Amino acid sequence: MAHKYVLKDRLEAVPADAPVAEGTPVAEVLTSKEFVDLSFGTQDMQQSLRNLATVENTYLDVFPSFLIGSFAVPNKNHVLGSPLCFAFYLDKTNLIFLDEEGTSARLLDAIASGGVMKEPTVAHCLFEFMKLLIKNDLSYLAQIEDRMEDVEEAILDHNTDAESKSMLVFRRKLLRIDTYYQQLVDMASGIAENENKLLTHEESRLFLVLVRQAERLLKRSQTLKEYSLQLRELYQTQIDIRQNDTMQFFTVITTLFAPLTLITSWFGMNFANMPGLDWEWGYPAIIVACLVLVALELLYFRKKKWL
Repeated sequence: MAHKYVLKDRLEAVPADAPVAEGTPVAEVLTSKEFVDLSFGTQDMQQSLRNLATVENTYLDVFPSFLIGSFAVPNKNHVLGSPLCFAFYLDKTNLIFLDEEGTSARLLDAIASGGVMKEPTVAHCLFEFMKLLIKNDLSYLAQIEDRMEDVEEAILDHNTDAESKSMLVFRRKLLRIDTYYQQLVDMASGIAENENKLLTHEESRLFLVLVRQAERLLKRSQTLKEYSLQLRELYQTQIDIRQNDTMQFFTVITTLFAPLTLITSWFGMNFANMPGLDWEWGYPAIIVACLVLVALELLYFRKKKWL
């Protein structure tokens, strides 16, 4: 269903079929079918915009008198799933979103309920729209960091088996988020450059502010991505330590019983004339000697902190 908004001193929702005076800044949210029925612009532009509406990339294309682009916003409830995809068209007085899911309409409703806009222009409306896209992202990244710290504590507590899958999920999420912020920085920079002189100087400055905000988010996501690599290294270190502990245990056991094996093999040889065979205390003496030898070995291992 189409949504229409007019810009006066603020963004106001109006009926989709409401007449609007020529030159009045208008923002609209349309489906692809509604956009075709509108017969807006050239056929090439319409086809390009319809194609962008389903592209899973955040992208900008600059034309002499307008801008078109696409958004592919990661769904924070399911980052590894399909992103929220929609396209936009911007000229001097029109801001049109092609959105099958209604994400754009929800954000424009939020702008409309936010009160007076500093500059009631479609470019300023697009700035407010993009600012809302990343409004709570710092908090979201902080939540990811908190969960990563929990994983780190679990690894240090030797609960490595339960956290192996979590680390992989974190890395995949951060790769997708990092890509989104890189593309968003490129888009905001392209709009701020104002190559086709579509924006005023003040509007260009606003998008430079947006570039800096997106760059801060990009740096934060890259820091978390490096943190995920450190977690992976910590996980591998803990696995290596466990393997070394296991090997050390078996080495100690082997070393402990090696002298006993030698003694029992020695006295197990089938010779008729072996010293001690006829001594009545021979067997107890061998047992005592073995126990003393084991005790001495245990003391030595304890001193070397192998046990």
